[in-house]
Amino acid sequence: MSSNIGPEAQAAYQKYLDASTIDEKIKRLEEFLSLVPKHKATENIVALNKSRLAKLRKQQEERRVRSKSISKLISPFSIKKEGIQLILISDYYVPGVGKTSLLNHLTHAAKEKIGKFTAIPEIGIYEYNKIRFQIVDMPSLMEGASIGVGNGKEILSQLRSCDLICICVDLSRDYEKQMDLILNELSSASIRLNVDPPPITIDKTGSNKIQVFYLTREAKKIANIDELTENIKKVIFENGIRNAVVKLFGKVRINDVVDALDPSVVYKKAIIFGTKGDLPDTEDHFDDLKEQYSNEFKIIIGTSVKKKEFPDDFGDLILEILEKIKIYTMHASEIAEKPLIMNKGSLVKDVALKIHRSFYDLFDYAIVIRKGVKQKKKRVGLDYPLKDNDIIEIHII
Repeated sequence: MSSNIGPEAQAAYQKYLDASTIDEKIKRLEEFLSLVPKHKATENIVALNKSRLAKLRKQQEERRVRSKSISKLISPFSIKKEGIQLILISDYYVPGVGKTSLLNHLTHAAKEKIGKFTAIPEIGIYEYNKIRFQIVDMPSLMEGASIGVGNGKEILSQLRSCDLICICVDLSRDYEKQMDLILNELSSASIRLNVDPPPITIDKTGSNKIQVFYLTREAKKIANIDELTENIKKVIFENGIRNAVVKLFGKVRINDVVDALDPSVVYKKAIIFGTKGDLPDTEDHFDDLKEQYSNEFKIIIGTSVKKKEFPDDFGDLILEILEKIKIYTMHASEIAEKPLIMNKGSLVKDVALKIHRSFYDLFDYAIVIRKGVKQKKKRVGLDYPLKDNDIIEIHII
């Protein structure tokens, strides 16, 4: 073990080596990682042991699932999605952050719950230009949520499947402490915010050991490629994989390899709400919040339910951060009131498949109407790219 980690970390690592159970090994390895100084010289040590920790947690979860009896009860934290699902989260504090007031402002739901502790999720529907957004007021995250404190695992499990995480920060309190707790718990639960999955694939093979290929110009420009290659092989080997083909399509750090190996890692979009903007000094706190977190969060919104301060175009902001577009279908010259919500970059064939498989199988041609262009009406095929607010009529054979 490198001397760069310091005597406390070395002692903690020895305790990990001496541990006899999976639970104890996880505890000791977490302690070790918390004590390792974070700098360039320890980057590979941290990555290697994060990989070991991920493997141990996977074994722990598999054992828990095997031993857990099947319950007939449906958890109140398991929420069926309706439309685009947004979940409001905050740290635990009394009085609350104001999530329920925000839910009621948007959806007119849970008015009688305002000011009371939210023990189970509260749900409402926010409608914007015929688009339905399901807003969930989730119970607050406590410190240790990622290891099960305060129903933390159930809360975090639902966050993993939602469309947008909305972090609510009380501007009348220390916003850094609130953000630190929430971001730490999300990170510990393998939830990555506002970042793309690393440009790397790892495919197990039957032979030829571990091979690493740099397939793009950007990937080939990575500094110290030989060192990175060896460290990638070590991390993958430590994960229990003996034969694999690793392909890099861009700049990758060793921590990205750890994430790529961990099937529990998810990548979610997130925004921040600064609440209680009507209280003293909150305007300055909001400016500080924006300055500190604007690089990580594209959308940071200051709100005051009492003053009814909230963006009128909130629905458009959601679609923007989720990279969604609205497509209107047309039949016999009649345009549908409710749009289809598609991913940016969608093609005509994606719309055909979303409507029904038969529209794709029997496709003849489509008419696309696009406002604000020279040729407003166009006859197109399946591979025609669509834009926001396009109108489409699909003709079948």
